[in-house]
Amino acid sequence: MLLIRLAVTLLMAFGSISAFPIEKERTRAAQIQFAAITVNGRTLSGPNSSAQRLNGRISVPAAAIARSLGDSLNIEVAAALVTVRRTSGIIASFDHRAGQVRENGSLILTVRNTGEINFSPNQDEFMLPIEIASSLFDIAIRYESDKNLVVITRGAALDTSAGQAKLDRPGFELNQLEYEYNLNRYAAVTAHNLVLLGSGRIADGRFTFTSNSSRSARGISLQTATINVERPNGQHFVGGNFGSGEDLQLMSINVRGFAAKIPVGSLALTAFGGQAFSGSFSPFSNPEQSTRTRSRFDTVAYGAYVGTPRTGGPFSVFGGAMRFSSASRRGSFATAHAGFESARMRLQSDVGYGIFEGSSQPGQNISGTGAAVDLTGTFQLRENLAIQARYTNIGRNFLSPQSGIREALDLKAAGISWAPARWFSSSLNLSVSKRPGDSTQNNKFVTAAFAITPSARAPRFNFSHTQSSTSQIRSAAFTTLSASHEFSRLRLYANATRIKNNGPATLNTQIGANIAVNDTNSIELSHGFGRRRSYNGQFDWRTSSFLYQKLNFTVGAGYSYSPVSGYSAFQRLGASVSLPRQASLQVNYYNTNQGATLLVSLRGSIFKRRESASWANLPVSEINSFGKISGRVYLDTNLNGQFDERVDKPQAEVKVRVDGNRYAVSDANGVYELDSISAGEHSVYVDLLSVRADLTLLSEAGQNVKLQANHDSKHDFRLVRTGRLSGRVWFDADEDGESDDGETPLSDVRVVTASGRDTLTDSDGNFTIGDLPPGEHTIFLDAKTLPQKMSTGQKSLVIRVIAGHETTDNMLTVIRTPAEVKRFAVTPN
Repeated sequence: MLLIRLAVTLLMAFGSISAFPIEKERTRAAQIQFAAITVNGRTLSGPNSSAQRLNGRISVPAAAIARSLGDSLNIEVAAALVTVRRTSGIIASFDHRAGQVRENGSLILTVRNTGEINFSPNQDEFMLPIEIASSLFDIAIRYESDKNLVVITRGAALDTSAGQAKLDRPGFELNQLEYEYNLNRYAAVTAHNLVLLGSGRIADGRFTFTSNSSRSARGISLQTATINVERPNGQHFVGGNFGSGEDLQLMSINVRGFAAKIPVGSLALTAFGGQAFSGSFSPFSNPEQSTRTRSRFDTVAYGAYVGTPRTGGPFSVFGGAMRFSSASRRGSFATAHAGFESARMRLQSDVGYGIFEGSSQPGQNISGTGAAVDLTGTFQLRENLAIQARYTNIGRNFLSPQSGIREALDLKAAGISWAPARWFSSSLNLSVSKRPGDSTQNNKFVTAAFAITPSARAPRFNFSHTQSSTSQIRSAAFTTLSASHEFSRLRLYANATRIKNNGPATLNTQIGANIAVNDTNSIELSHGFGRRRSYNGQFDWRTSSFLYQKLNFTVGAGYSYSPVSGYSAFQRLGASVSLPRQASLQVNYYNTNQGATLLVSLRGSIFKRRESASWANLPVSEINSFGKISGRVYLDTNLNGQFDERVDKPQAEVKVRVDGNRYAVSDANGVYELDSISAGEHSVYVDLLSVRADLTLLSEAGQNVKLQANHDSKHDFRLVRTGRLSGRVWFDADEDGESDDGETPLSDVRVVTASGRDTLTDSDGNFTIGDLPPGEHTIFLDAKTLPQKMSTGQKSLVIRVIAGHETTDNMLTVIRTPAEVKRFAVTPN
């Protein structure tokens, strides 16, 4: 009994051990029988949306895949023809009877053994083997056995996941800071000037600022500075030096103070205040600088106006008032503007009326009311004919905070422009002006001009004549005539000028040539002839052939001679060079009989973000529409799809690109960050050239990311060790599936994977496909590369690729194509 019990126990144990691998294979077979499908990262759902293993081949539902990709699918059951119109417009078809896949009519794949494909009348039930589906839909297909998942990708997937966190932005960001330094060295005076330009974000708005500093006896001092702040709600604030009343001509002055523009319904209200520039100057306190002066902001001015936005339509209307006061003049006035602009007409009118007191001219004091009006109009009568007119009357009692502008004036002007042909244009302008209350100030001008500009190979002419009469010169004339002619590398020109004032008329002429020696060198020489045996001439050589065309030189010399002043010569040297950090240096040196002059200008960027150019040109309403894309690049050692800090390995120095141009490089922790990315869809992908040769991405290298404004979108890129598969293709003469002696290996046969990789067999029939991500890959032979009268011995092979390993001995057989047996129906007698 004891022996019997022992034997039964051993038998049961042996049976359990033997059954384990059998049960494991059954589980594996059941797992592959139905597998989930993801298309570009999205899992298919609904009926008939799973992959199946049919007759040893993995097949996928064609209709569900077409819907997910946005393609249109048509199945002709009677003709056994499947047609797909892809979203790109390409039409692909699978002819079941011929075993061919075509793309826009061109044959791209031939397959055999397609008899088991069932053409169901219900499209949702139609299943295609993955080797045919991959070519028909232009997709890559891979089976991940650990997840029981068929992964399908085409192009870049659109990631609309909720992995976007709200950004915590600071209240102030500097976007760019540029500078310009100028040094002017004259015979006895040296001047320095520094300009700073910057822009950035403050709260929800954008700011820009500029400052101008110069050197004085007390050192570097700030001369002017302006800061502008714009908000998305239309508010606009200005501080520092600015021009007031930009929409009202009669209110336009230079102010050092503050201004604010605030939308009020469909209108905009603007208010400003500060000290206005009076137009006079005061000397510096240092005796050594007594020859220099500085502007005086010594007039208190403030005002406000309201009007329609300039972009609100063809009409513009503004109205406002201003008050100013200084030691020499004061006033309060109201002004209005009305304008109309269309394709053929532009009208503009400005009127003003107020009470003023002070001096308008030295020794002329006024007190009382004054008015001003300015009317302009342009009429495009025809496409080639336009007329302009202007009437301006500034009363003698109308004062401005700034002397020298809008002084008493009565102006009438008109003009006409006519271009009867493309090569001919002409104009005529007349103006009459006088000072109200002063009969001695009466000026008249008439100018006539025409230009003849035929084709580039013909000479060109420009002519202008001005006849004038002023209180100083009763009859004067100024005439110019220029002509030029261009050849392939030579340009000839001539100029003539006639000036007639109080004395005899003077005539000056100049002839010259510009010669392009080559693409980087040119020479210009000219010579002039004047009245009473006066002459002048000059020579210039320009080149850009130094330092890979980053250094440009100009060298020149010349002379002048007249019987009165004698002979004098001059030399000049100019150079400009491009420096790092988008900087440039320009130097000009002049040496004349009056002494030497040196001009130096240095421009560059102190700080500048890559996106500063596009950011500065955006509407202010969009400056807060940026987001951030960040993530990690790592080697997924345990292949679990997430970063495990103590197991997986971060990958440094990997480039992650956005839209192909901007990129960030991952740090030692594998982390990358791309700031200031505009909201919307973007292509984010890993530059595989920056990845180690033995690594690859388990998924597609790129993703289409739908970025939300003011959010950080997280995207990790999972790298894995690559694997390889290899095998052999031969002619299986006896069709037993074994490679027997005398059976011939086949060369130049195309071996294809369902993920789109392919290779050709060598002279011994061997093939190797590398850089494959781990998982199951389906390989098959392209039948159109087989010798005549031969076909594949098996439909396809499903091969498991292991990271860091090569899967070998994958045998693909080729057999003779069975003879086609034709059967004829027997017709009864």
